[in-house]
Amino acid sequence: MSEVLEPPVMTIHIFVEVDRNTKKKLDLSDESVTGAQIKELAEVPLDNDLAKRQGQKLELVTNDVPITVKNGDHFIVFPPGTIS
Repeated sequence: MSEVLEPPVMTIHIFVEVDRNTKKKLDLSDESVTGAQIKELAEVPLDNDLAKRQGQKLELVTNDVPITVKNGDHFIVFPPGTIS
C-alpha cells in the first residue's frame, strides 16, 4: 500500500506597518487574501485604510476585493479616510 503524500503547506510572510513604531510579520497559508483578512490578522480596525507598498507607490487594498500576495510584501495601515 503506497502512502499518499500531501503537498507541502505554503507559508507566505508579509509585513504590516501598523504605525511608526509597530510592524507585524504575518504568516499566511494562501496567496489570495482580502484587506479585511490582513487587518484582522494585524489586529487593526476594519475601517482603517490599508495600502500595499509597490516600490515608491502605495496601492489601496480594500476590505472585500481579494489580492494576490507574495513572500515579503509590505503593507501600511493609515487612519480611516487617509487614502480612500
